[in-house]
Amino acid sequence: EEGADAGGGQRQQRSGSGARLKVTGKLGKVMGESSDIALTYARIFLRELEPSNGFLDEASMHMNMPEGATPKDGPSAGVTMTSALLSLALDRPVKQDVAMTGELTLTGKVLRVGGIKEKAIAARRESVSAIVLPMSNHADYMELKPHLRAGLTAHFVDHFDDVYRLAFEDSGAPALHGASRGAGVVTVVTDADEAMSPPPVSTVAVTPPTSAKSPTAAAMVAAAFAAPPPVVRVR
Repeated sequence: EEGADAGGGQRQQRSGSGARLKVTGKLGKVMGESSDIALTYARIFLRELEPSNGFLDEASMHMNMPEGATPKDGPSAGVTMTSALLSLALDRPVKQDVAMTGELTLTGKVLRVGGIKEKAIAARRESVSAIVLPMSNHADYMELKPHLRAGLTAHFVDHFDDVYRLAFEDSGAPALHGASRGAGVVTVVTDADEAMSPPPVSTVAVTPPTSAKSPTAAAMVAAAFAAPPPVVRVR
């Protein structure tokens, strides 16, 4: 059986041959290790979710990172790769309007990543309305200018349980058994109108010369300081 998942992977079931994950793209060592962690944790998570589902222990899988000429490294795709593997195993799609980032540990903890500003900008550029971020990046996100967050709903999590709930909501995927092992989800909604905020106002002041050598120059300086300084709107 073959098909495509939401993360750009290939689904191919093979019986009795043992699982294999092939990852392509110009990847660094850390990202390669992240793919191994993603597969290991996805297997653990799937056994808890559907004990009878052995897809990740038997399938031949191919995960490709697009734009192969661009070097990629870092652990921030951990939650994304795990979600893609679970999408394959469950044959259920990840929500199309959700983007996510976060390093994942073997126990399911979601750890801090860098580049929050760039990732928020990329989400808006691709018309994504919701992003899932590590809880420890909450302060970084709130430091962004409102117009960079305009129209985004950001969910902050510290365990993959909550990533799964957000990513597979209303997809028909099996529900988690019991409460989340995370500290809960913090959601920040930034209204789209923030992108239309008025531009900042700057004041231009006139600095007088150290000396006025002619009556005309002196009169010009006096006139400049008698009137209020002009206001310029920066667009």
